[in-house]
Formats: sequence, C-alpha cells, structure tokens
Amino acid sequence: MCQLNDSTKKLIKYTLIVMTIMIIVKASYELKWLDVASGICKLESDRNKAIQRISLKTLAFIGLIDSEELFKEKLSGMGWHFVKNYGRGMIFEKEGYEILITKKNYFNRYLFFEVTTREIFDVI
Repeated sequence: MCQLNDSTKKLIKYTLIVMTIMIIVKASYELKWLDVASGICKLESDRNKAIQRISLKTLAFIGLIDSEELFKEKLSGMGWHFVKNYGRGMIFEKEGYEILITKKNYFNRYLFFEVTTREIFDVI
C-alpha cells in the first residue's frame, strides 16, 4: 500500500471535515431547519411580535402555538383574505390569486407557516 506523508493526511482530513460540514448545512437548508431555528431565535428574543417572517429558502412565518388567528390577521393586513382550512393548510385569496399555506407544529410550542404556492412569492 502507498504511504502518505503527514501533510497529505492532514489535507485529506480537513477536506473531509469541510465536505461533511457542507453536506450538513445543505441538508439543513433543504429541510428548513435553519429557517425554523432562526425563527425561534427571533420569537424568543422579541416577545412583542407573536408572528415572525422568515425566509431563507421559502416564504415562511413562525409563531407561538396559539398564534393561528394572529397569523390570519397579519395576512389580512397584507390584503389576503382567508377562504378556508384545507387539511393542515389554509387557503387565502387576493385579487384572484389563491395560495395554500401549510402549518407544522415544532416542539409543541411553535407553529411554522409556509407558502407552498411558488408562483405567488412575488405577490406577497
């Protein structure tokens, strides 16, 4: 087998560490863990705002567990009208456009609202 010198071993070691970190960050980004974590930090640092807008990858909001009505009021203030609940999502309408917003529960303390209609991001 071929013998590697110490500098080559260190280079391979640091390359693997950097690649592992990049894979973890990419997976977190795709799974929206970074969105949720930053939103939770915003909520906990500013208790006066019950709904926080976060969007690293998608258009999303996060609020405390009892903030669904406040979320509807926030979107109403932005011109969106609540139409109906659709499973774990909510349908809103504005100027003929309809959007579906899904919600997820994190840690039984936070609600994560995400706009799933990609064509509407600019309208919101």
